[in-house]
Amino acid sequence: MTIESDAVPPHQPAATAPNVAPLPDDPGTHPATPQPDEETALLRWEGLPADATVLVPSLGPTPMRVPGNAWAMLVLAVDVLGEVDPDTAGQVALFAGTWLADRPPADLHDGDLVMRPLPAEQDLGRPDDHHVADLEVLLAYRGRWMPIGRWAGLDERWPWALAPTVAAAMRLYIDAAETLSREAVLTSERPGSSPLRWAGTVLSDLMSADLVTYGEELVWERCAGEVRHTARLRLDGTFLLADGERVFATPSAAATALSGKHHHGWSAWRRTSDGRSLADLRADLRTRRDR
Repeated sequence: MTIESDAVPPHQPAATAPNVAPLPDDPGTHPATPQPDEETALLRWEGLPADATVLVPSLGPTPMRVPGNAWAMLVLAVDVLGEVDPDTAGQVALFAGTWLADRPPADLHDGDLVMRPLPAEQDLGRPDDHHVADLEVLLAYRGRWMPIGRWAGLDERWPWALAPTVAAAMRLYIDAAETLSREAVLTSERPGSSPLRWAGTVLSDLMSADLVTYGEELVWERCAGEVRHTARLRLDGTFLLADGERVFATPSAAATALSGKHHHGWSAWRRTSDGRSLADLRADLRTRRDR
């Protein structure tokens, strides 16, 4: 049975996904090839795209280099357990991403966070050690890919090392965007102010290009289709959840509030009418702009 809910469910670590047996955290204990059935089940449970790569829990080898046909891995979800249970506080329950073929324009990807596992800096003449990598993390912010940090000489457990910083960066960006939205609301309520508070944002650009329309319904399915969230786009480009009360400035803020985990909302939310994700529609906008 599918239930439609806007309530934040009790915290559910990734290992609770049905038919996904928990595996040891050490990547070295896993077989050399991923387990597609387990990964597919986990992706459906977490509401992630089918082409996502799960880093934690480890279902296969940890990627130690950016593939030759990619630029970076876009973070789709990260969940670091809080302090509700002292026995699990700080543990990484979920970390997933997807490879980007090229470096997208930062102004269309504001808030996106990417990771780049690169060859470690070594002495000249020494062979490249593919079990060690330098990790670079970047955030798209105000039209630029801003460096968040660089970690040198990490082994296959780098997802566990980076997850807390990645989660903190995503949280700070969402909090900042929501704070700006509240300030914009106060400004718009002054006499003579325009009601189109979010003109110039990517969502408003999508509406201007008729790729999405005011009042259009968006859907995000999780828990293998058992939970179905819906939202509608308001005229100002913000998200109105199905409860009719909660409004969010960004797709990721809405997805994070609903799941209790940091989620990349552009990949999560889909247009109900045809199932296309906001990320796909954003790519269409980029194509039109590049013509």
